[in-house]
Amino acid sequence: MRGTLVCGVDDSGDARRALETAVGLSDRLGLRLVLAHVRVGIEPIAVNGDGAESVSMKASREGAARLLARLAVEYGVADRAETRFGTGDAAMVIGQIAAEEAADLIVVGSRARGWLRRGFDSRLAEQLGSETPVPVLVVPPDGRRTGTMAA
Repeated sequence: MRGTLVCGVDDSGDARRALETAVGLSDRLGLRLVLAHVRVGIEPIAVNGDGAESVSMKASREGAARLLARLAVEYGVADRAETRFGTGDAAMVIGQIAAEEAADLIVVGSRARGWLRRGFDSRLAEQLGSETPVPVLVVPPDGRRTGTMAA
């Protein structure tokens, strides 16, 4: 494979659209695919070499691993996608993962701005712009409105 694509994922519809786009790009361009998930929180601080993990931190870590495995299976990339996860600020952690993986592109989802404002919004993409030199592809939200029927 020629390069690496990192896709920031969670269980939202916006992230799922980003993952669908990332899988398609990875297939078409022959890029290595890395799925990255960030948990909100603080990593344990090692005191005297003891980095003991609390029960809730362990559950959070295991939950992240299960989410990434489930998404990889759902999108048919379990056999080839690598998974990474971390805890902390999403932009900082994804930027760090992109640097460690020598990523050529980061793919993230976005949310609609609301019915009064046009376009879409991705705070994560904005924050990634200051955290990493890796280009960020922002996948627009689904254009369909909820509660209406598509023609």
